[in-house]
Parts: sequence; C-alpha cells; structure tokens
Amino acid sequence: MNITPLLLAVTVQASMVLHLAAPPDTAFPLFDPVNESKWDPSWKPQLLGDRVAQGLVFLTDDERGRAIWLLDRYDPQTYTVRYVVTSPRVLDQIDISLRGDGAVRSIATVTYTRTALDRSVEDDVRALPSHMAKHAVHWESAINAVLNRER
Repeated sequence: MNITPLLLAVTVQASMVLHLAAPPDTAFPLFDPVNESKWDPSWKPQLLGDRVAQGLVFLTDDERGRAIWLLDRYDPQTYTVRYVVTSPRVLDQIDISLRGDGAVRSIATVTYTRTALDRSVEDDVRALPSHMAKHAVHWESAINAVLNRER
C-alpha cells in the first residue's frame, strides 16, 4: 500500500486598504481584468471569454510563470470582486471590496489569501504581509492617478 505523506500547506492572509479619489461606482471598474491595465501597464491578461462577468477565465504570465484566473465573484452593485488564481506553486484568492468615503471618495480593501502548493515557496508565502505593505502605496498612487485624469 502506498501512502502519500500529508502536506500541511502554508496559507497566509494579508490585506491592504486603499484610499481612492472617486466614489465606488467610478473606482470599482479599475479592479476588473480589463480596466486594471489603465493603472498597471504590465497587466496583459488573455481573456478566455468575451465579457467581464462572474465565471470569466483568463491567463497571465509574469515572473512566476503562467497563472490561470477565475473571476469567481463580480458584483458591481455591491462593489465586490473575487479572483481565484492558480499557478504551479501557489493558489491565491483575492477579495476586493469598495465602500464610499464621503460623496467623492472610496475605500478599497484588497485581501489576498495565499497558499503554497510546493514547499519551495513557503517562505515567499510567509512574506505576503510585507509584500502587500510595499505594494499598497503603489496601487493607491497608480489608481488615483487614473481617477484624477478621468475627472
């Protein structure tokens, strides 16, 4: 009888809060897989569907290799989106929600739940909170630059 050793996957969750220069109905589209390229020029997803909607699957390639993305939840009415992303060594769940902050601003909360699928990336997964802290300033600045240009 072959018994596969139990793998206790390392899973880490981290969030960032972004203060955005537009109300949720204006800012929310910048978190979809098409409009993200407005604030991240390196973002080039290959869509495997013809519209942004729950269930859309798309592919990306970056320094970690090919990733398969599922737009698991997409609700413009409640300003919530969830992506499930798998690559050979990591599984991510990305939850994004926006809420109003006065009449002309919003607050976005972006939460990553990252699981190592391979022991070789466990230290990288554990570093998620510091990675998120470094990227929060960039995300907020880049998104606000687009929002300010579109006024």
